[in-house]
Amino acid sequence: MDWSLIASLFWKFSLGIFLIALTALAGYMCAAVGSLRNSLNSIRNTLNSTENIVNQEVGELITDVDRTVKEVNKELPELLQNLNGLTASLQGISESEIQPTVHNIQEISSVLNQSIQELNELVQKVSNFSGQTIEQAVFFRNQIAVSLADIVSLWQGIKAGWDSFSSTQPPEPEEEGTISAASNHNKREVETC
Repeated sequence: MDWSLIASLFWKFSLGIFLIALTALAGYMCAAVGSLRNSLNSIRNTLNSTENIVNQEVGELITDVDRTVKEVNKELPELLQNLNGLTASLQGISESEIQPTVHNIQEISSVLNQSIQELNELVQKVSNFSGQTIEQAVFFRNQIAVSLADIVSLWQGIKAGWDSFSSTQPPEPEEEGTISAASNHNKREVETC
């Protein structure tokens, strides 16, 4: 056998296997590239659909926002004018009614505080006067009670002395009627006192 033939066959056989493997690899690569291309096309279609949906939705949203902005811009000067009028009205009300009312309340509070102080002073004076009056009344009552007790005691002493004197004196016959009438008269006066 010839070694060159064997080497030529081996080389050809190896080259054939290599070419078959290379063809299989190229086929696999083509299939993978095709699959990748299909995936990329699917992704591109999805992105296009998403872009169309987003464009449509965002376009409608932008149109709505634009319409709203235009309406607000139309009404904004009137709104600002109303707001300025409201601010001016509130300022006028504040200057014409609230500030004078607050000033009046402050004056009333000041007068009320002064009146309360004067009333407290008056109550203090009345309290002092009534305390002094009660002390004077107690003093005079005690003085009058002592004087009345002295007068009653004096009267009772005079009466007891008169009664004692009358009972020790014998009545005179001609004046007996006169004395008993005078005695009865004196007894009545003593009893009424």
